[in-house]
Amino acid sequence: MRPLYIAGTHRDAGKTTLSVGLLHAFRRKGLRVGYTKPLGQRVKDDHGEPIHDDALVVYRSMGQSDLGAAAMAVPLPQGRVEREVFDLRTDELLAKVKETFDAVARDKDIVLVESMGHVALGSCLGLSAAEVICAVNARALLVSGGGIGRAIDDISLCANFLTSRGADLLGVVINKVWPEKYTRVKQAVTQGLANLGIKSYGTIPFEEQLSCPTMRQVHELVGGELIGRSMDLEGHVQNTIVAAMESSHMVRYLEPGTLVITPGDRADNILAALSANMLGDTQQPMLTGLVLTGGFRPNGTVMRLVNDSGVPVILVKNDTYSVASKFRETVFKITPDDSAKIEAAICLASEYVDIDGIISALSE
Repeated sequence: MRPLYIAGTHRDAGKTTLSVGLLHAFRRKGLRVGYTKPLGQRVKDDHGEPIHDDALVVYRSMGQSDLGAAAMAVPLPQGRVEREVFDLRTDELLAKVKETFDAVARDKDIVLVESMGHVALGSCLGLSAAEVICAVNARALLVSGGGIGRAIDDISLCANFLTSRGADLLGVVINKVWPEKYTRVKQAVTQGLANLGIKSYGTIPFEEQLSCPTMRQVHELVGGELIGRSMDLEGHVQNTIVAAMESSHMVRYLEPGTLVITPGDRADNILAALSANMLGDTQQPMLTGLVLTGGFRPNGTVMRLVNDSGVPVILVKNDTYSVASKFRETVFKITPDDSAKIEAAICLASEYVDIDGIISALSE
């Protein structure tokens, strides 16, 4: 069976989420599966081996603790490309990609190869998605965001890039389609792609849970000090409020799963948020957490309420605008320990992707 290469039309299209779902679906079909992400910039060290964040997610989701096979063939930390373009060794680098792939593919029925970013990334070293696809004799499955005209145009551009360089395009999965537009988008994009001779293998609706960060991710993003007694950082943030307004106005925007970002000296907002949380539904807490900005540490009554609330509170030195901007600009990815998101990814692929069609096409 041919390998399957997952490539995106843009960054954060949902490649890793789809990879997790597909691998579990293939496994349920009785197939022995393998996975590799040969190139990447987000490099972590695992006992001397370079590992990509996405590979950690996939291997942990599959219940594999031995990460030896997850090592990247060509890690690209900051500065490496600048050095490599002056001493281009594409054949050597592609050989490493093939060597890593062959090690993963041993005794496997199907291997999934995940791209980094969009299809052209790596071109500076002769390692674009097209070159890697050809090196491992894979078929490419593009992942695109929702929409109609823009999605079709992006897919057309990426498909032409791949096929013009000799890569074999299997088809496309459309991802993150707003539920209220799902039927209309699915029908239009499927037809639009058919007009271009490109097959759609599924349309996946936007799942809000997959875009919601945990408080652990919030803490990693903003840094700062955890204050109070609660160290529970596994709650998902479903709503965010920048509370620079009067407390009476702020509470109108509270809903289950809210993260409140407010200056640490705004005792009125802190007390109002914590009080609303304590008076709300215990099954669906109003607050997931608080981020207190400006380095202002609560004291007295406020701090006692923080300690008694059970809500994780992060104290940061940065101003409210900087914290809110950083939060807004960040795309939070699925993490290895987020079992709820992993389960959601598995369910979405099983329900909305033509698994049998993909297996059949890879077997031809």
